[in-house]
Amino acid sequence: RHIQSWESEFIDSQRVWTEYKLKRQEAQVQNRRLTLRDLDDSWDRGIPRINTLFQKDRLTLAYDKGWRVRQDFKQYQMLKQNPFWWTHQKHDGKLWNLNNYRTDMIQALGGVEGILEHTLFKGTYFIRWEGLFWEKASGFEQSMKYKKLTHAQRSGLNQIPNRRFTLWWSPTINRMNVYVGFQVQLDLTGIFMHGKIPTLKISLIQIFRAHLWQKIHENIVMDLCQVLDQESDHLEIQNTQKESIHPRKSYKMNSSCADIILMANYNWQVSNPSLLHHSKDIYDGTTSP
Repeated sequence: RHIQSWESEFIDSQRVWTEYKLKRQEAQVQNRRLTLRDLDDSWDRGIPRINTLFQKDRLTLAYDKGWRVRQDFKQYQMLKQNPFWWTHQKHDGKLWNLNNYRTDMIQALGGVEGILEHTLFKGTYFIRWEGLFWEKASGFEQSMKYKKLTHAQRSGLNQIPNRRFTLWWSPTINRMNVYVGFQVQLDLTGIFMHGKIPTLKISLIQIFRAHLWQKIHENIVMDLCQVLDQESDHLEIQNTQKESIHPRKSYKMNSSCADIILMANYNWQVSNPSLLHHSKDIYDGTTSP
């Protein structure tokens, strides 16, 4: 259902190219050019695809002799595996279409609304998801717009869409292979900045102000201790010991230590050291200290 078989591709291709030939002859008789509207239903069909005839460098492609052999020989100069070694998007067009797969996946994940339940969508205060990237303002901004605000407050309000955009795309923007520059750790957080992105830096510092990163770390440790205490009988834990957390521990990335130490109810049997894939471990009654 997601990708057509070669057999049906070939049959479809014959039909589409025959249709194209007839439409072209018809257009020549009428002394006009073929338009996208004429070929709308067959645009991404056929082998090679019909749309390859309408690309910018279509005239030079005819002189590109031996391209398929060159594609094959690329395996000797390209270090990575190329699954499409036998085809070229300029010559053959895009031979696969995953629209059906996309529809099925969205459906399987509970539709768009179901997917958005597991994202930060609710935190954006948008009423509908359709306009998420195009609508200018969220409910909060709309309500603030007509209030009595100082000049500074109003200019801060105007920054919200920019900040939202930067934060939304921050995982994509803030990576070492996008910006060339030093890797800098933001003060009092474990966030690394690659290159200079002032808007993102200011936004993140504001979000994690008042030692929030450290507090989140401490709260997670506390929650884990509580859960382990509740489940101690089931997990056969004798006692759960919470270690004192150094104030800088949550964002010190070059050293670490345990936050929680668990004591087991009994000693564990220990085998001789072995490799991960070895299945014949020998237990001779030795236990952990």
